[in-house]
Amino acid sequence: MIGSVLVTNDDGIDSPGIKYLIEELSKKEFDVYVVAPKNQVSGAGKSHSFYVKVEKCDVKGTKGSWCVEGKPADAVAISLKFLLKDVKPDIIVSGINIGPNMGLMDFFTSGTIGGALEGVLLGYKAIASSFAVLRGIKTQEQDILLRKSAEITAEISKIMLEIFKEEKLDLININFPSINPLGFKVTKISWLSNIDVKLDSRGDVYQVMGWKTDNLEEAYAGGDKESDVEAVKKGYISITPLCIRCIPENISYFNVFEKVENRLKSLGYLITA
Repeated sequence: MIGSVLVTNDDGIDSPGIKYLIEELSKKEFDVYVVAPKNQVSGAGKSHSFYVKVEKCDVKGTKGSWCVEGKPADAVAISLKFLLKDVKPDIIVSGINIGPNMGLMDFFTSGTIGGALEGVLLGYKAIASSFAVLRGIKTQEQDILLRKSAEITAEISKIMLEIFKEEKLDLININFPSINPLGFKVTKISWLSNIDVKLDSRGDVYQVMGWKTDNLEEAYAGGDKESDVEAVKKGYISITPLCIRCIPENISYFNVFEKVENRLKSLGYLITA
C-alpha cells in the first residue's frame, strides 16, 4: 500500500470514468475509498446541500464505498468529517469526468473540480481529472482512451504524493484530449468565458449548460497561450498546478485599497453608533 485515496466525481457512481479510475488506482496499490453522488450532478461546482442521504454501495476494488444523494462537495465533506475521519486519506482524486474542465469558467462551475476544492479547503491535497470529449462517450476508441486516461491519472497520483509534500501546491487539474495524446504540457489555467446559452424550442426556456457541438475547437474557441485550453486542443495532456491557499493574497487588489477607503469616508454619516 503506497497511500490511501478518496475518490469522488460529479458524473455519478455508475460512470465509466470513476469505474476505470478505481480499477487503476487499485492496481497501483492505493487503498481506495469511494464516496460519490448516486446520480449525475454535473455543474454543481463547490455548492452544498442542506441534507444528504448516504448509503453503502458495493464497488469492486475499494476498501469502502458510499453513495450520496447530493453533490461532490457534499460527498467529500461527509467523507472527511465522518465516514473516513479515522482513515485521513493521503490524497483526493475527483473524476474521471466525461467532458473537459478547462479555463476559469469551468473551474468555478465544475463539480469535478468542486469536489477536489472541498478537500483542499478541508486541508487535503487533491487532483481533478477530466476527459475532454463533448456530449458523452460515443465510440469504442473513446472508451479505450478514457481507460488510458485513468491509468495515467493513477500514475500521476503516485508522483503527486511526493510533490504535494515538497511544494506549496494544493490541487492539480488534469485534462486529457479525446485523441491519442502527443505528450504532456504543464499549463496555466486559461481566462475563458465560453458558456453556451441557447433558447429552447419551447420559446420561454433557456439552456444555460451543455454543448450544441461535438467540436472542441468551437466549444472552447480562444484560450490563452500556454494554457490548459491551448494544450488540449493541440492534442496534449494538460497538467495545471494550482495553489488555492495563494488566492486570498493574489485575488485581493491592494492597489485600490487606499482609494476605496478614502471614498468610503464620505459615507461615514450613514453609520450610526
